[in-house]
Amino acid sequence: MSIKVVVDTNVLVAGLIGGNGPNREILRLCFKGALQPYVGNALYSEYQDLLNRQNIQALCKQTSVTLAEFLDDFASICKPAEAWFLWRPNLKDEADNHIIELAIAANVKYIITNNINDFAQAELQQVGHKVITPPGLLNILRQKQ
Repeated sequence: MSIKVVVDTNVLVAGLIGGNGPNREILRLCFKGALQPYVGNALYSEYQDLLNRQNIQALCKQTSVTLAEFLDDFASICKPAEAWFLWRPNLKDEADNHIIELAIAANVKYIITNNINDFAQAELQQVGHKVITPPGLLNILRQKQ
């Protein structure tokens, strides 16, 4: 049984840039089915926007075509979820509010991000999910084995 997650954009991009680090391992676990990523329109658009940037393509050492193919493959393993209610956790970065809304709508266990401090000051505290870094989640998974 896979663990329901939301993969923040910074984890997706870092996984594509980094070779064998924890961000890449999170992506591998998604493709292997150990993690079940959920995505909404706002998050998918964010993924698309970043992967279309030339500086990100250069860091990934990939073309826009290969990154678009990767995103198609990643999207094919994601489950869609729509937030019908705006929860407004009032994060410092307004652009991150949709991630918590998606996590609530999809009833995920973890939001995986490299920027946990961005979520720490939310007025709406975690509702059934935990904000965690890639290394933190990998440690939990190792302990369960």
